[in-house]
Amino acid sequence: MKIQMIGHASIFVETQDCKVMMDPVLWDKFCEVTTSICPEREVIYDQIPEYDVLVISHRHLDHFDIRSLAYLPKNVDVFIPKDQLIENCLRQLGYSHIYTLSDFSEVKIGSTTLLATRSENRVPEYGMVFADPSGVFWNQVDSLVNANTINFVKSQYPTIDFLLACWQPMLETEYQYNQSCAFPFSGYSYILQLMGLTQPRAISPGANGFKFIDGSAWLNKVVFPVTQEQFCQDIKKVCPATENIFALQPGDICEIENGKSTYLPAQSQFVKTVKDDRNILSFSPVTVNGEMVDSNPNNYDIHEVKRTIEEEVCVNLPKFFMEHKQDLFAQYFHWEVRYQLEVIFPDGSQTWYFDFTEDPIQCRTGSSPLANVFNVITASSLYALLKSDKTWDYPGIGGYVRAFEKIYIASTHGAIRPDIKSLNISPLALKFPYEEVFKKVLNKEVEKWSKQSQPNQFIGENQSKIMKLGNAFIRMYPKNINNQQLITTSV
Repeated sequence: MKIQMIGHASIFVETQDCKVMMDPVLWDKFCEVTTSICPEREVIYDQIPEYDVLVISHRHLDHFDIRSLAYLPKNVDVFIPKDQLIENCLRQLGYSHIYTLSDFSEVKIGSTTLLATRSENRVPEYGMVFADPSGVFWNQVDSLVNANTINFVKSQYPTIDFLLACWQPMLETEYQYNQSCAFPFSGYSYILQLMGLTQPRAISPGANGFKFIDGSAWLNKVVFPVTQEQFCQDIKKVCPATENIFALQPGDICEIENGKSTYLPAQSQFVKTVKDDRNILSFSPVTVNGEMVDSNPNNYDIHEVKRTIEEEVCVNLPKFFMEHKQDLFAQYFHWEVRYQLEVIFPDGSQTWYFDFTEDPIQCRTGSSPLANVFNVITASSLYALLKSDKTWDYPGIGGYVRAFEKIYIASTHGAIRPDIKSLNISPLALKFPYEEVFKKVLNKEVEKWSKQSQPNQFIGENQSKIMKLGNAFIRMYPKNINNQQLITTSV
């Protein structure tokens, strides 16, 4: 078995019976142009090998990249989690051989088995075990595993020959939402405990091979508390029996033969690392420059942005609050919320507030000394949400939105605090629901890249026959992909 690292979570796996592309992200910049692969890489597109299986682990945009999927061949067998949005987008792009995997579903292709492993993050998502006569490889991707999942995998495969581990306790939103940016000792301790239970023969830190860029670059000081080197050193203590510990970078290969893993740096023919710039990811939350700046990266017309946002904030938001007084905002009225919204424009900022002790609620200009729920967002981010140009991940993970609260009611017993989980502290998120915005943006991406891309295609139809027996998918006879011809068209 051969595993090639394309970058971050994108890998190419060759087993004895099939070739698998998993979570392809082939272009930088990605994730709505907030991130790039780190260390810096080069992908040689016309050298991408032919393959017959495509695996998507989940919908997050650093794993489900519409531009890359528009470019790649469509007549392959595709395995996805139970996510209708993923399936709809793939079908619009031209994919038709799509199969849904649930927890611990199996795919059997000759002597190769693919096993979808459960994640406690119910995105939905999965990790993937690849097993053939040469060995067993487990790619945990972003999945949150627990002891039960590890025990089940080891009941099927007592020895994990190579583990691409979920290892980084990321802090991507702590700073923006006024939470602790201290080193996450408990979260990292739990990760190491899971590695101790797994005891793989070889291990590499997986995914998290990216950096924030441009206006999001300040996040590099607060998001990644653990370095790859630190993780590898810690694994030596946690898993003393592990024979091979290394960090796969873009262009590196891991080969498994008779259960033994061999690390082959810079051996890929279609991707290579061109600059090791991982030093910019140094965790330093006490030196971060947290000032929000709107550089208007999409070059929106500022007058149009201001007009649209003012109408949304001053007219549509108060109306929305009153229409949902009895349901979405019942707790806001009960806890006497005063919501303050600050929008950062390229040439200054504008602040408004809404008092939920009033009826009807009105939009007032300026700040309130009684405000207890706060949002700050860049104007171009808010405008992009209004126009369905960006998802909530863009401001939320890209560093263009902040939120905090200080909700309480004073009484003779002191300050009474609510269960904060029962209060959504971002009324904007209720006005523009995450799922609804996400669908609109992905549909626009599908339409855009479908028109602009003439994808690579293999000549000939997909002749494989996939049957489902219980929780397993079985390919009745493997495709002979070596006899297929690849037509290459530039994008």
